[in-house]
Amino acid sequence: MTDFRAPLSPAVLAVLRDLADEAATGVLLLDADGRVRWANPAEAQAWNTAPAALAGRDFFRDLAPRLEGEGLGPAYRADLAAGTPFHTEADAVLAGPHGSRFVRLVMRTLADGGGPPWGVVLVEDRTPLIAEQERRRNAERLAALGEMAAGLAHEVNNPLASIRSFAQLLEREAEGEVQRRALQLIVADCDRITASMDALVSLVRRNDPELRQSVDLNAVVRRILELQRYALSTAGIEVRTDLQEPLSRVRGETGALQQMVLELVIHAERSLAHRPDQRLLVVRSRESSQGVTLAVFDNGGGMSRDRLSRVFDAGTGGALGLSVAAGLVRDHGGSVRAESEEGRNTTLIVELPREGDTAVRRPRPAAAPEPAPDPSKPRSLRVLLADDEDSLRMAIRIFLERRGHQVTEAADAHAAWAAAQRAPFDVALVDARMPGDGVRLLEQLETLPALAGRTALMTGDLGRTRLENDVSTGRPCLAKPFEMNEMVRLLEALGA
Repeated sequence: MTDFRAPLSPAVLAVLRDLADEAATGVLLLDADGRVRWANPAEAQAWNTAPAALAGRDFFRDLAPRLEGEGLGPAYRADLAAGTPFHTEADAVLAGPHGSRFVRLVMRTLADGGGPPWGVVLVEDRTPLIAEQERRRNAERLAALGEMAAGLAHEVNNPLASIRSFAQLLEREAEGEVQRRALQLIVADCDRITASMDALVSLVRRNDPELRQSVDLNAVVRRILELQRYALSTAGIEVRTDLQEPLSRVRGETGALQQMVLELVIHAERSLAHRPDQRLLVVRSRESSQGVTLAVFDNGGGMSRDRLSRVFDAGTGGALGLSVAAGLVRDHGGSVRAESEEGRNTTLIVELPREGDTAVRRPRPAAAPEPAPDPSKPRSLRVLLADDEDSLRMAIRIFLERRGHQVTEAADAHAAWAAAQRAPFDVALVDARMPGDGVRLLEQLETLPALAGRTALMTGDLGRTRLENDVSTGRPCLAKPFEMNEMVRLLEALGA
């Protein structure tokens, strides 16, 4: 039987060291008390020091105190004192100068001759693997949340469309300015809810390069600050914006860029949580030589130099939200950095490339108020209206009948298709999500000569990914809740 109290010979130690010096995996040699006697370059580099600097440190008490607390250190020392072989594998967290490392340890004893044994520790750094697993779990959660948010948007926007439509109807018949103003506020609040749902769905949509488009970064900032307005206000945070106008547009996926800005704002909000006096958040956008710059400043507690160096790396102790934001920035061809004065403030700075050339794009002009339909008497149209929301069908029918049109209602795709086969129609308005599949119904209606090119969709699903990807007919689409005048004008144009 091998005597585990024997020392390692110089020859054995030399072989071990030669092999370990070339290894990418960390290797430590411990004495019987658990103190480091030698470390290879890979492990020393992980501690940001020279191999000799680790010598003499107690592995269990200094480097892996959790293992000491769990009893692994005492077990190691007891086994080696008794001459019993020690062999174990364990997961551990090693807190080094660059943050925590998640590692897998393989430990065993070696001996050669007649003296105290040595412990050999192999350190496999699993931090990148764990960070990637967390990123994938986060992506899967976001995908599931996106599906739920899209369904929620549909369920909210359908009744919201009815409320908005009836408010518009009642506004026309209001007898006084007070009633008219109250109804206008109902319409405005419906639009506000719609904007919030749109932002929610965009935030959790998967970052898909195929969905990238021209994006106004200033508009993204305003949307996120509006979404966070209540939380920031109740936290006593003063928000200031300094957005350059005009600002070059960037190429990106709106939801991903919104999530990026949201993570920066949330980090600033958390940094300000413990500040006793004025809490200030400033968001600034500028043109730069590199493209478009977005800076988020807070006068919170700032960061130490060590934390600043790893703030975007969740794998080494940084913030997960900022790690996600940094990944989204890099996905869009940009860069991100942090500047901070410890105890005073922090600024998170994002650089994104401009869309196309370096010319500054003029901002879009403000949308003009929706004009009412042409007051001249239109040709009476036979309209097929397919939607599973009874109240919305009723509101649309009232609007259309007041213009002299004849409306046939259907609550599902099967009833609508049956109606289209029984009688001719001039135009059809179809809800995309209803029993029987509204998108499929529209494609069927387009095969009828009288309705070819005279159909339109409406949807409460603000993501509209399915519509963008699956509808081959290219028909116009109204996003609920929509302007009734817009709906009337569209149908009359299709039926002209």
